[in-house]
Amino acid sequence: MKSEKLAGAETVRDKEAASYGHVLKYTGLFGGVQVLTMLVALVRNKIAALLLGPSGMAIVALLNNAVSLINQGTNFGISFSAVKHVAELSETADRRRMEHYVQTVRLWSLLTAALGMAVCFLCSPLLSRWTFEAPRYTPTFMLLSLMVAMLAITGGEIAILKGSKQLRKVASVSALTAIATLLICCPIYFLYGIDGIAPALVLSQAAVLAVHLYFSTKVFPWRPPFRQLREHLAAGLPMMKLGTAFIVAGIFGKGAEYLIRTLILRFGDLTDVGLYSTGYALTVGYTSLVFMAIEADFFPRLSACNGDPTRQNRTINQQIEVCLLLITPLLIAVALFMPTIIYLLYSQAFFRAVPMAVCATFYMFFKSLTLPVAYLPLARGDSLMYMATELAYDIFVATAIPLSFTHHGLRGAGFALSLSGLLYMLLIHQLYHRRYGYRFDRQPLPIYALQLLLLIAGVMAALSDSRILHWAAGLPLLAISTLISLHILRKRDALGKVPIRFLHKKRR
Repeated sequence: MKSEKLAGAETVRDKEAASYGHVLKYTGLFGGVQVLTMLVALVRNKIAALLLGPSGMAIVALLNNAVSLINQGTNFGISFSAVKHVAELSETADRRRMEHYVQTVRLWSLLTAALGMAVCFLCSPLLSRWTFEAPRYTPTFMLLSLMVAMLAITGGEIAILKGSKQLRKVASVSALTAIATLLICCPIYFLYGIDGIAPALVLSQAAVLAVHLYFSTKVFPWRPPFRQLREHLAAGLPMMKLGTAFIVAGIFGKGAEYLIRTLILRFGDLTDVGLYSTGYALTVGYTSLVFMAIEADFFPRLSACNGDPTRQNRTINQQIEVCLLLITPLLIAVALFMPTIIYLLYSQAFFRAVPMAVCATFYMFFKSLTLPVAYLPLARGDSLMYMATELAYDIFVATAIPLSFTHHGLRGAGFALSLSGLLYMLLIHQLYHRRYGYRFDRQPLPIYALQLLLLIAGVMAALSDSRILHWAAGLPLLAISTLISLHILRKRDALGKVPIRFLHKKRR
């Protein structure tokens, strides 16, 4: 009897180890795919920062935010929702049905492209006044309406590639589009400076669309999607409904980002907006590589647990633990090396962004405890709850950051972002515990608390005026955090036994 219990316990442990290994493997895989893209983007940002300066970078950020907001509001979430439907058909191996549905996706992509282009073109005077308090950017936004249309079409092609599981092509597309953007934007910035920003954005997006079409039409050749028009329109309605909740939440998020930057522009100047955007990109954008597997791997697994609270909780808590153990040493390293990173990627003109970026590292720590739980409403089909919680967060962050900026400058904006992450984490955990029965695993809580203390100490060292204290205290803290994460992952068998086997082979 005891032997049966021990065997059962070992089986459970083996399954848990396999689950941790799976989470770590795919978190690394999907994050690693983005590394090359990120490196190319870093080179592009470095060149753009030198050629355009903080004010030029602020204009790029404001234009991109406005275009993204319009795109989010008019594309009906096709790039998200179409993946599910294409993937379901790919399981049937019915090529004819897949080709028919691909035509449906492309038709709706064209319709949303036309809608987005019209909205951007017609609202150009308003966008210019809202964003820059001047009408002189109206022709710029008219030109960018082409970019909005191309973004919608690109979203449909991305969904087709992902849904048909063309992962190698997706990886190739990411690398090629990053390189194409670099090769197009930098010469234009060099020749025309700030006046070349809008043409560079449009031409680079045209290159991105061309690359996507090149790869996707190899899998599914382009055929005019206007035959059987009514049938295609009807077939696309479920896809549009599915993406609505996700995209509405995206609109809230983009709207909050847009509002934050425009309010910072009101209370400060273009340089402040550029510095805030730089700090946000360095802390939030680049460290988000750890979360790349959330949508691609974790969300389908969480959806499969629907109806089984025990599996659901285990899946979420394992993802939380792996994300937190991976990201904490990374955040300490980012805080310590932030001046060097800015010097390498931008220029000395951006050094004022260091305190803001360092203070915002706590936001990413709290995000690792929040994001896996935040997908519960989508997995349960509770779209209203997902939209309500996202709206509550966006309202708070869009209020807190500008207010903190007015009183405490960019450093205050960084702390406000971290405070927003903490409050959102508490809201999500309490609300979803009551609504969905989610239970936070308290067993690794001491590890989480220790890593948070190490991060706090690392941030204090990074903000110290003493260079000796900066490195003498910071580097040991980074080493301790890294060793703790490696020890826990090894204890969970998430790292596997490859190094041990390798050593055994060498001894032989």
